[in-house]
Amino acid sequence: MDSGNGFADFAKKFNSFGNQLGNNIKRVFNEGQGARRTGSSDDVLGLDAEAFREATIAGNDGGELATYVNEKLVCEAGVDFDSRPMLVFYACRMLNPDVVDYDRLLNLIQFRLDDFVESDYTVVLFAANARYNPSIKWLFTAYRRLGRKYKKNLKALYIVHPLTWVRVVMTAMNAVLSPKFAKKVRWLDTLSELAQAVPISQINIPPEVYQFNATKEVEVRVPAHARPPSRFFGVTLEQLMGVHGELGLPAPVADALDYLYTNALEVPDLFRRTPPPPTLQKVRSQYEAGGHVSVAYAVWGEHVAAAVLKTWCRELPQPIIPPHYYELIRQMPDPAAQPDQAAAYARDVILPALADPPCVSLLLAALFGLLRAVADHASINNMTSGRLAAAWAPNFVHSSQPDVDITMCSVTRFSEAPLRARGSDDDDDDDDVLDLAGASENRPNVVTLAKLMVDQYQTIFKPILEAAEALTKKQASAPRKPPRTTAVSGMAPAVQASDEDITALVEEMGQTTVSQMQATGSIQTADPVRPVVTAEDITRRLKAEQAADVRGDGAAQAQDGDDEDVIVISKAF
Repeated sequence: MDSGNGFADFAKKFNSFGNQLGNNIKRVFNEGQGARRTGSSDDVLGLDAEAFREATIAGNDGGELATYVNEKLVCEAGVDFDSRPMLVFYACRMLNPDVVDYDRLLNLIQFRLDDFVESDYTVVLFAANARYNPSIKWLFTAYRRLGRKYKKNLKALYIVHPLTWVRVVMTAMNAVLSPKFAKKVRWLDTLSELAQAVPISQINIPPEVYQFNATKEVEVRVPAHARPPSRFFGVTLEQLMGVHGELGLPAPVADALDYLYTNALEVPDLFRRTPPPPTLQKVRSQYEAGGHVSVAYAVWGEHVAAAVLKTWCRELPQPIIPPHYYELIRQMPDPAAQPDQAAAYARDVILPALADPPCVSLLLAALFGLLRAVADHASINNMTSGRLAAAWAPNFVHSSQPDVDITMCSVTRFSEAPLRARGSDDDDDDDDVLDLAGASENRPNVVTLAKLMVDQYQTIFKPILEAAEALTKKQASAPRKPPRTTAVSGMAPAVQASDEDITALVEEMGQTTVSQMQATGSIQTADPVRPVVTAEDITRRLKAEQAADVRGDGAAQAQDGDDEDVIVISKAF
């Protein structure tokens, strides 16, 4: 009885503490509404949204803080296991609130998120080793200002190495403001736990985070995430399409293209929504099942077809854009300033380089043909060429240097903002955490190239489209397929015959051989067993007939041979 009363008292105190904390959070926020610092969005009157954005980015430091936010505080990573882009927030790089305007900092973080929130995305927050912790008031303001627009498409928030006060405050805010959002938050104590949730190799982890993690575990354990052998996914492009594309598009690509062309060109936010992982796994299982060569996407919908297409491209063993061509893309003329020169460079330099093997260019022509058709309906589906490029770029690249891959797929909008000279006396100590001076250059990357290929599709892919059209006409005009032959090394030229001749010959020789064996007593007349006609029997018969034909009208015989689909009969039969 005493223990029960003790527990009841504890529960009452705990609930009272939670209610008091929630009320304090609301009070702090309400007080903040009437006492905002100068420079916040609410104090800027007479400016439209874009003008306010530009003024906030420039600030009184020429855009230096905006550059810091985009390159060091909130960074792009690769994609998670469900092909969603990842953003990484580093608490250890928070700046001194006595020096930096945190209202402006919050606005810049919002602008950074604006590049991603229209698509499904994932956020990873490294909370440990922060030298400067924001106040509870600022956290609550940020939580309220990042409204439904930012929370709707956020599929997961991973908070790594959470401090006790962060966990308490976040839990209280979720309980008071958004219980639904609380389900998206996952608390992770080690990097090994993070590696189970996202591909950790695609995240730049600073030394401060590794140092703190060393107090939690001896080593970071990264799972293999190995997949079983597959018929279509993770298989080389040459194996699926043939070196020159003679086998055609693989089933996952052909099915998705056919369905999306027919049903999805006007679907809003195509390629920016991620279906539930179990659904994608079911579709993959259908492709892998024996006897299945296609999937009816009418059952699953357009977003599943789009996700399967992206997944198939991302899992190619050899990426569509290999890392040794990154610099070639970087040297492309700026499409914004020189669109014609950039298109010619992509057509004459980049595309031929990527066509190794040649089937790559055919795949790109098919994919970007669809993207162009989707972009033509941008007024309805909201998918401009830039948004399509941002959604697809991470699926074209992967290498052993994830930081370089991330740079090549960056959609940072403020890369042109000037940087403070390195090595100056007033450099902040944080500058040595991650040196991205080169990445801030406004040079083309894979996103730039993909956008250009959508905008200038006819110009860039004209040689490939013309070659494909010519091949189609040639095949349509041919009355029959060309003869097929098989050479066997170390043997004399084989004798050719049509399929119909072979069938008739086997029947005739089989009856003749039976009669001969009956005459010699090898089998009885009533014996129902029919002996097998050997390759040697057929070869000898064909050679004799060929010798007779040579003495006849050779020209007529050659003409007949061209009109037939032929096979080779030899001792390898």
